[in-house]
Amino acid sequence: MGEFSQIQRLLRILQILSSGRKVTTTELLRRFEGGVSLRTLQRDLLALSEAGIPLISEKTMANENAWSLMSQFRSFIPLPLETNEYLAAHILKANLKVFQKTPFGYEIKSLIKKIDQIVPEEVFLETDYDKADKLFENYTAGTFDYAPHGETINNLISAILHNNVCEITYYSPYKGEQKKYPIEPEKLVYYNGGLYVIAYLRKYEKFRLLAIQRIKKLALKDEKYPKDHNFDPELFWKNKFGLFSADQVDVKLKFSKEICHHIEGRNWHHSQEIIKEKNGDVMLSMKVGISPELISWIVGWHQHIVVQSPDELINIIKSSHRKAFKQYK
Repeated sequence: MGEFSQIQRLLRILQILSSGRKVTTTELLRRFEGGVSLRTLQRDLLALSEAGIPLISEKTMANENAWSLMSQFRSFIPLPLETNEYLAAHILKANLKVFQKTPFGYEIKSLIKKIDQIVPEEVFLETDYDKADKLFENYTAGTFDYAPHGETINNLISAILHNNVCEITYYSPYKGEQKKYPIEPEKLVYYNGGLYVIAYLRKYEKFRLLAIQRIKKLALKDEKYPKDHNFDPELFWKNKFGLFSADQVDVKLKFSKEICHHIEGRNWHHSQEIIKEKNGDVMLSMKVGISPELISWIVGWHQHIVVQSPDELINIIKSSHRKAFKQYK
């Protein structure tokens, strides 16, 4: 990084200290990445103090000065915004299209507008707003329209933030019926064009994944739920291939060399092992549950995939192909 002018150095020091935590002289030097000497930094800190900036200096256990700003002053310090951060905001906007036409979607647009208003002149001149807004496109086929579920989404967000119990009426397409029961929302999940909530069902002492569009009614209760259950993301997703859970088995799949470029380099599951054979075929091994989603994914590769194990999965795929073949007779 090149040399800084004094005004750039002073603003940078204030922006670093505006985080509210104590920052040592050594850390301040490191944040300038070698562009400032210790003597210059000390002069700048003195200049800020003489200008009436309420700097607080305390000695650390290592007898080094640690600097901070009085809390009343921190809110007046503008946060720096770099070009890539500005572009990242527009990429974030594109990735959150699932929320468009919902109250939360309008708040996302409002946030982006506020970011646009504080863009430094040099960043504004370096980028073009229209191009920044069209920089990234998130396309997923088969997405749901969540406009009718805006209130449900907002209430779930509020419940997650404040530990509120919700009472929902949930439709199960497999049973063809609706049921009313309390849930303790933990986290929202966006997957493959759909929005879900991970919720704790105290009656069954387990977490469940619920599709937002199947929540027919939701009442946000004043009742707070105790955080006596720890959500472990790794454990929750461990046996899942996609969203569905089942008993874990060792799955081995062989892909033909014609489509190996679609398999290699992708993260299909945290337990995966991918080996390329001498003839160009690819072996994919995973420890997952045999779920409807896994079966559908395998069938979708048609003649380019052969299930090596387990036998249970081989038989399921054979049966699926036989049934599909009969449809065309």
